[in-house]
Amino acid sequence: MSNHGLFLVRMDVAHDHEATFNEVYDREHAPNLRGVPGVRRAARYRQPSPTEPRYLAAYELDGLDVLDSAAWKKAGEAGRWPGEIRPHTLNRHPTRYEWVGGNSALTGKTPYVFWVMMDVERHREALFNDLYDNEHLPLLLKLPGSVNAVRYRTSEAGEPGYLCAYEVENTTLPMSKLWNDTSDIGRWKPEVRPYTYNKRYIVSERILSL
Repeated sequence: MSNHGLFLVRMDVAHDHEATFNEVYDREHAPNLRGVPGVRRAARYRQPSPTEPRYLAAYELDGLDVLDSAAWKKAGEAGRWPGEIRPHTLNRHPTRYEWVGGNSALTGKTPYVFWVMMDVERHREALFNDLYDNEHLPLLLKLPGSVNAVRYRTSEAGEPGYLCAYEVENTTLPMSKLWNDTSDIGRWKPEVRPYTYNKRYIVSERILSL
């Protein structure tokens, strides 16, 4: 059986269609996809960074094969989404991830999620995964307001190979001095960080959870 998966879709929308985009996404599109067998949870997020897509949708799945099912494809084409909304979306990054480490699943309970994406040089990949799970995350999860962390991996071209989703209680913690100082503790800084690249940091606010 394959590891459970995450389908993360990041996108922008034309500004003059934003209100309709959010209405249809919340009331039709996300609920339709949430109802597909094998979909554990659907959630939507918004983030303020001008360099990344403003909206994120995360679908937690029993396995990535759910995305190839007839039910998923039918749900994605239902309602107003394909005709009224999809043509006005921009900068789309749909990415399939499989679970690789950290905690076993997202809780879906925090108001914010801090998404960290990166690649690692192949000769350091085994150490990267070992230290991430056994040293780096345990330290960060001790911080007040740091609730949960789940790691994923993708092989899709154009996307960083690894994703860590930190569920946090506020937006200030992930980019704080405390977070950075804690990240410097142990073997991570000297033995892993120099071999990571292509990093992206996204602090997002949850706007829908199904």
